[in-house]
Amino acid sequence: MKEMLKLGLALALFASVACVCLSLVNLVTEPAIAAAKERELNDGLAVVFPEADGFEPAPGFTPDLESSVKVTNLFLAKSGNQVVGAVVQANGPTYDKAEILIGLTLNRTITGIQFLSLTDTPGFGQRAAEPDFAGQFSGKSIDDPFSAGEDVAMISGATITTKGVAQLIKYATYVAGEYLAANYGGLAGTGEAPVIAAPATPFSYEEACQEVCQTLGYENVAFEEVTEGINDIIRNMLVEKKAYVTSNGETIAALVAMRGQTYKDGGVVLTAVGTDGNIICSRILELNDSPQIGQLALEEDFYSQFTGKAATDSLLSTNGDYDAMTGATITADCIADMVRVGAVEAVNMLSAKGLGLDSIDHSGYQLNENYLEE
Repeated sequence: MKEMLKLGLALALFASVACVCLSLVNLVTEPAIAAAKERELNDGLAVVFPEADGFEPAPGFTPDLESSVKVTNLFLAKSGNQVVGAVVQANGPTYDKAEILIGLTLNRTITGIQFLSLTDTPGFGQRAAEPDFAGQFSGKSIDDPFSAGEDVAMISGATITTKGVAQLIKYATYVAGEYLAANYGGLAGTGEAPVIAAPATPFSYEEACQEVCQTLGYENVAFEEVTEGINDIIRNMLVEKKAYVTSNGETIAALVAMRGQTYKDGGVVLTAVGTDGNIICSRILELNDSPQIGQLALEEDFYSQFTGKAATDSLLSTNGDYDAMTGATITADCIADMVRVGAVEAVNMLSAKGLGLDSIDHSGYQLNENYLEE
């Protein structure tokens, strides 16, 4: 007992000393880090607006933080006492994320851009910070479309980065341009604010059921949840929900939600099948994957591809059955596997009701099984 008490006191003393040391290190390094960031910012202001000889925070400017592109700071660019433009600081999603300084004249022309941070893929997305790509924005009007592949040159192998940077610059300069027009005689814009598409989100179970109802078009639709088979493991996936869909008391479909692996931490996909054995719709209830990459599976363009496919004979693979997402083949194939297994299980539920569909052995069909490569 005494030995345990000594050990406990020793551990407590060690932890206390460690906390004190960490606090002291933080006190020493925090001011240095803050000073380094301030120097980086000041250097960046001069780089993106070299014609200015001074900068100061824009009075009355309110950060724009509502969209995925966040405009955090605005600095007036001055030549002597005259305001000649502004530098806007913004961050937002690219392939991963970026923070950029952008210089802007009173006549809505970009003077230059400077990345404060860029966490995209080395060798691909990181090339956005190189002069060949970043330099194309100097002299560009902020009223241009900023369309990747059209008036914005693409980075080979980094389409998502290209689009993300273009969107970030377009929105941030719009905000800065509006401020200059309202306060310092800058040219007014020629259009409305750029639309920043909000990232798609998963459906709730209730929302997914509503989608099934809308797709079917029946009246008096109801859902009868099934408890038998819940939490069963089928082909390395977990059955989370099962239900029959009825209209005026008649079974018209079955739905199954499967949990499975994706590129990262997995997800849940609900699939509904009609009495003809075809997929009515699939909806993603949960997805924990790479932002701007695997998470793009939440977009309708991807998950709607499974609608109308036959649960009984469709492999649901990238060999022509559906289009995978660029840079996210593993996630796409894993979701297709969840759709496939859920659809087969739904067929088996309808078969058990005697609705003219033959049951299917879950071991008798092929899956993509890309999760096995992780």
